[in-house]
Amino acid sequence: MNLAWTAQRTATDALHDDAFDAPTGSRGASARQGGLPGRRLLWLAALGLPLAALDGGSGLGLWLVVAYDGLLLLGAWLEARRLRRCVPRVSRHVLDRLVSGRDARAELVVHNPHPTLVRVRLRDTPPSELTVAPAELSLVLPPYGRTRAPYTLVPTRRGSYTLGDVYLHLEGPLGLGALRVRAPAASPVRVYPDVLGTRGDELQLRLRDQQHAGNRQVRQLGGGGEFAQLREYVAGDPFRDLDWKSTAKRRRPVTRVLQHERSQTIVLGLDVGRMMAARMDEHAGRAGLTKLDHALHAALMLAWFALRQGDQVGLVIFGAGVSRYVPPGRGAGHYARLLEASFDVEAQSTFVDFRSLVSFVRTRVRKRALVVLFSDLLDEEHAMPLAECAAVLRQKHLPLCVTLEEPLATRLADAPATNTSEVYARAAAADLLTDRERVKAHLAKSGVGLVEASASELALSTVRRYLEIKAKHAL
Repeated sequence: MNLAWTAQRTATDALHDDAFDAPTGSRGASARQGGLPGRRLLWLAALGLPLAALDGGSGLGLWLVVAYDGLLLLGAWLEARRLRRCVPRVSRHVLDRLVSGRDARAELVVHNPHPTLVRVRLRDTPPSELTVAPAELSLVLPPYGRTRAPYTLVPTRRGSYTLGDVYLHLEGPLGLGALRVRAPAASPVRVYPDVLGTRGDELQLRLRDQQHAGNRQVRQLGGGGEFAQLREYVAGDPFRDLDWKSTAKRRRPVTRVLQHERSQTIVLGLDVGRMMAARMDEHAGRAGLTKLDHALHAALMLAWFALRQGDQVGLVIFGAGVSRYVPPGRGAGHYARLLEASFDVEAQSTFVDFRSLVSFVRTRVRKRALVVLFSDLLDEEHAMPLAECAAVLRQKHLPLCVTLEEPLATRLADAPATNTSEVYARAAAADLLTDRERVKAHLAKSGVGLVEASASELALSTVRRYLEIKAKHAL
């Protein structure tokens, strides 16, 4: 009877291991195996308990229980041993490029190259930034059979990741013995930000695209730009716009009509310093995202839209120095290059060297450009050098600073204080907002543009300002 109870406890412990949690750090070159009791062993062992009632003081019942449980354990051992020679082959099929927040279809292909039926439960081991549904897959592999087990991957954060090994819980036809196996199946995946996704920005931007489409070729007399056409002189045309060669040939005044250059240069500067690592309050946008996440979303949205307008777009990622650079280019292929260069960027725990950024832009970007700097203005120590360097850029380029509003600091500064701790928090928030206003005033005095918006409106506000600059021919 004790042996039966031991078998019951052993099987119960095995049932508690149904999830067969995997050590996240393990990455073996070959499968690891471990024998376990099967699911049927528990209730089969329980069926042997009534045999103890046949004891009658002679000890017969006890020996019957011992013999019964011994046969069960022998069967479990033999089945587990057989399973060791019947481990199926596993491969994972999944796209190597995923989009954050969007479901992605994946599947595990399990092949049984042996003449034994095998029941399999599978569990994938993705990193914490990817969720799996369902968490566990169950299937029956016929002899020499192949089965596909589809499931859904949902990436929750952009970046480069590796899907880990696959863990299998195998049971034979009798269900007495089981085997736990770890099958190496590492798969690298890239998760890109959902720039044109569920937030509805694309629809709104398309409407503005139609609204401002006529601004891409606005002809002006006497202004700089590309040659458009010749026409007869009209009273009031500047004499400097007369085309003297055509005038002599036609023997009447002819004016050169110019239009502003259609292709302009946009340089996106993305701050990855320590201030951009702050996570936004849930009321300010999508909970859990950092300031850098929101800035990157706005930058990529602006890049996508500017490329559709025919402009050239470049990218500078900077922190303690310039870490990544994509020269200005145009076309759909260039947007892919911008995306590849930025999808996995993370904030650094360093101060930002804005002077190196200015030196880099002035050296690499020869043509006058709209330089859009995505940064943070909350800390004056961080933001004032940004404002000063933006003013230096204005000597040749058109700088525009883009920053997020600070709803948490605003709420703290306006909230009533009921204790000492709240008084200090309110005073600190008020000081930060005062510093922020001082930086904004410095930007305005220097003639540097500023876009300040909530997390949910940052991309739209940035593109709207870009359209205004295009309409005014500020470049």
